[in-house]
Amino acid sequence: MTAACRYLLFVMLLCLHGTASACECLWQGPFKSVYPDADLVVVGAVTERQGNSLDLSVLDILKGTDYRDTLRIWGKKDDLCRPEVDEFPPGSTWIMALTKIRELPEDGFDPFRPNISFGRVEDFYLPSCGVYWLEVKGGTVSGNIVDGARWQYLDSKKSPILASLFLQWMDGELGDARLKEAQKPQPKARELMNDTRIFLQQKHRQDGPLDLEEIQNLAE
Repeated sequence: MTAACRYLLFVMLLCLHGTASACECLWQGPFKSVYPDADLVVVGAVTERQGNSLDLSVLDILKGTDYRDTLRIWGKKDDLCRPEVDEFPPGSTWIMALTKIRELPEDGFDPFRPNISFGRVEDFYLPSCGVYWLEVKGGTVSGNIVDGARWQYLDSKKSPILASLFLQWMDGELGDARLKEAQKPQPKARELMNDTRIFLQQKHRQDGPLDLEEIQNLAE
């Protein structure tokens, strides 16, 4: 076999492998469209990752009745339509709309890759064909909650919203229009935050770090 033939065969094998392992599903839409069908919606912090799974310490339950303190969440494996667990680093906090694993397929466990699995019965997995997860950071929630382009999980042009507003929306106390308004870009607020950050950096360089009382005095 010539070198050219070997190279062509190698490329064909790569293409076949890529096709076989590709996820194929219909886009289910923003968080609003997907969470009603989830088995469990929680706020949780990632404590550990191993293989294609992560452990989530439950901080609050927004939908469902599973009261375990820690959940095992299974992510991407072969052609399963799930996100890579690398997207959820330990220490990060998320709102997740989860699906419970009720039965396992015949190829659910690979003895040659024991850390990579379909999951275990009674654990959960995170689908990826919609906005099934939202990041929680600094008391705010980010992600396409009520609208967004197809296959877009996060719109960088949208502002994060206060977690308290998100919870009001989940409880039906806040309409979609109000939530969308809260996610609109707020250039004046961002400009003020940038100016404050620059001022504090300059103050730190000149006078050393500020204590809490000094920061409160500046805020007043």
